[in-house]
Amino acid sequence: MKNCFYPVVDEKSSKSQKIVTQIRELFSDGKLKPGEKLPPERELAVLFNVSRTSVREAIRTMAALDLVEIKVGCGIFVKEAMLYSVINNAAHTLVISRDEVRSLFEIRRVLETRAAAWAALRASEEETAELAELVREASINIRLKKNDIDTASIYDKRFHSTVITISQNQVLAKIMSGIFDVLDKVRMRSATVPGRVSQSINDHEEIAEAIAARDPVRAMEAMFNHIDSVEKSIGSCR
Repeated sequence: MKNCFYPVVDEKSSKSQKIVTQIRELFSDGKLKPGEKLPPERELAVLFNVSRTSVREAIRTMAALDLVEIKVGCGIFVKEAMLYSVINNAAHTLVISRDEVRSLFEIRRVLETRAAAWAALRASEEETAELAELVREASINIRLKKNDIDTASIYDKRFHSTVITISQNQVLAKIMSGIFDVLDKVRMRSATVPGRVSQSINDHEEIAEAIAARDPVRAMEAMFNHIDSVEKSIGSCR
């Protein structure tokens, strides 16, 4: 396989997410074929110019999205990912009108509340600790960067994506990946509302605590209240 990877240099975005995006693009462009074996983790870290931790996180995300298959003792292989491709392409055709935003938030309230409950029941101790650390890291970095909108939006997407991943429902992960891409514009809009960023951090802390406490009902309620609050914030800035 020719080297078609390039270093990840965008420091504003999660390095692991940039790796996922790059591999998705290579797959869409036909530069990576179904069944093709990816380079080893150590080699990918060098090619992308990132830590092995970032590569490991990206691989785990791609496995959840059904983009790759991890074969113990053999390596990491590209998968067909038909369902993901259909959903993702359809999501990108949406125009975010007021009514569509409302509909998207209705879907989020249904799907993400269930994801929070599943995460509370299924996530490993390591995964709940990683979620708590992500919230702590977001709080510190957003405060240091004085509520920079780009930084806040990146961490918001990482938090919600992580909850979906640790819910351990692969079909839900594929569906929500496309929805999250569409919601990037909405996420940026909500981050401009005074006090919204701080409130979201507090909401994320409550969700993470409920998941770590293995309380699915509390996790669902916390996620529902958070999504409802964000939608109301967006409505106030129209």
